[in-house]
Amino acid sequence: MKIQSVKFYNPSFTSDRRKFDVQGHIGSHYDGLWKRDAHYSAQNIIDTVETNNVKKVLISSISGLNPQGSVFFKSEMNAADEMINLKGSDKVTFYPLLSCQPGISQNTDTVKELIEKNKFYGLKFHPTMTDMAIQDNFDIYSDYLALAQNKGLPCVFHSITDGKSDPSQIIKLAEQHPKLPVVLYHVDLMAKPEQMSKTIDEISESVKNGKSNLFVDISWLTDFDGKGEESKSAIKQLLEKVGADRILFGSDAPIGEMGDKEKYRQFTDFVENTIKEFYKDKPDEAEKSLNMIFYDNAEDLFINKKWYQAVDKAKKMSVKTIGLIAAGVVIAAAVIAKIVTGKKANDTDNRLSSVKHN
Repeated sequence: MKIQSVKFYNPSFTSDRRKFDVQGHIGSHYDGLWKRDAHYSAQNIIDTVETNNVKKVLISSISGLNPQGSVFFKSEMNAADEMINLKGSDKVTFYPLLSCQPGISQNTDTVKELIEKNKFYGLKFHPTMTDMAIQDNFDIYSDYLALAQNKGLPCVFHSITDGKSDPSQIIKLAEQHPKLPVVLYHVDLMAKPEQMSKTIDEISESVKNGKSNLFVDISWLTDFDGKGEESKSAIKQLLEKVGADRILFGSDAPIGEMGDKEKYRQFTDFVENTIKEFYKDKPDEAEKSLNMIFYDNAEDLFINKKWYQAVDKAKKMSVKTIGLIAAGVVIAAAVIAKIVTGKKANDTDNRLSSVKHN
């Protein structure tokens, strides 16, 4: 009797899957959701993520995202100081983002100085907390993004339809700098299903038409507060319309439930199960997408910077092309000059010959 070979699919579990969390915080602010002053340390993040096999975390200073004049406000310079000596653990590596304040700062001089002297992996913006709406300060936000593109630093934005951090405005900004990776944290935080679908469609349209280089993180698309079905629907829409290669895993640790390692695990399990549901009967695609979302996309974007290598290569090719064109112009000019000189010499000889014969 011939025995048929059977291919077993052994799914990996979320707790075992390596992760790169693109959204963590240290510092102090007033937490409007919980109605309290909140203070976050590096250890708070480590305690939450380490047991969940998180290998890397992007960290920003929430102190540098407070409104000017508030009790916890720190300038761009002071917020950067909070990040420079930040340490992770033996198992978790921290990668600092620079908290930026367009509108409070009227130019990019401080940020330019900071990124030239220190190692940052991206620029962080929170128009809602800084109370500097994008639409009212569009030009200065655009200046920050221009600097980021020049320096190879992806930009991440708190995204919520609230008149300050509106996804539509972030998309508009990103389209001014189409090569620069721009990440919409939360996609559209707390949006109702209709609004969430609208935002996802706008992101998809912009990317597919080559207008921008947008990405999303899926923080707070959880099953907490009875919104599991809405969050599932949003994640599946993102997979369908934006693609797994543009989705990043982020948590907002250690804010709210994301400061609890068991809640954190519940969230990651929810994300994994939702993605497996979407790729039902396609285990290989599911596994590939899970690895991209939980780790690989962030690694390529913030660490390997494949996008910037491509931009830099294009710049070098452009410079080389300009150089070749310039060299060609010089050679052509020399050839023309030689022809003209030769012609003039010929004409002179002909005139002299004519005079002698006369």
